[in-house]
Amino acid sequence: MNYIYDITLNLNKNKTYEFYEWTDEDYIEFILKIPVFRVDKDTFLAFKNSDVVIDKKILNQIEDKTETYSPNSIGIIRYACVFSCDEASLAVEFDSDGNSYMKSNISIEEENEILDVCKNLKYTMIEYKIKKYMKIKDKISTRKEEKIKIRVLSILKNIKYNNEKNKLRYMYYEVYGQKEDDIDKVYSKLINLVNIHGDKFSKLNEIINLMDNKKIMSNNS
Repeated sequence: MNYIYDITLNLNKNKTYEFYEWTDEDYIEFILKIPVFRVDKDTFLAFKNSDVVIDKKILNQIEDKTETYSPNSIGIIRYACVFSCDEASLAVEFDSDGNSYMKSNISIEEENEILDVCKNLKYTMIEYKIKKYMKIKDKISTRKEEKIKIRVLSILKNIKYNNEKNKLRYMYYEVYGQKEDDIDKVYSKLINLVNIHGDKFSKLNEIINLMDNKKIMSNNS
């Protein structure tokens, strides 16, 4: 068994975040050692972009082989390993049935070290089945964009709930440059901007930020 030592992981269930997107609220794992496999690019992309289930043989090989550490203790991740092709690396945690359910990208510096190590390893053929492909929108949305999207949606829904029609019409006019009396149409078009992330969405977010700033100034005056 080949190992990588002393790396930092940010294992998540729903998607992987680039190292520069990690936040203080994330649960960061400090890894003493973790098994590593050199795989071909197609296998790597399958693990990165899909939910997969691996063969029991690999699962048994990696069982209890990943060690974590904290200031007061050393722990074990039961099923985890790093998969590395010649271009990138990814850490994956599995459940007892071999289903991938937690993944983590790796910092550039640590990833480069892993790539150097893996150049001297033989390729491993991993038997796996793809259960579900990741949605395309999940691949291209950054963490910051997702937070902005959720915030804008929440604010628009709150404004609609409070029946602040003039506020919605004002936003619509500032974004589209035209008046619209039909409030359902106004709300629908503003909500739909959230999934586009174009210039109009940027304008809408800017307007919301300006309105919030004015509210703060008003409360402090």
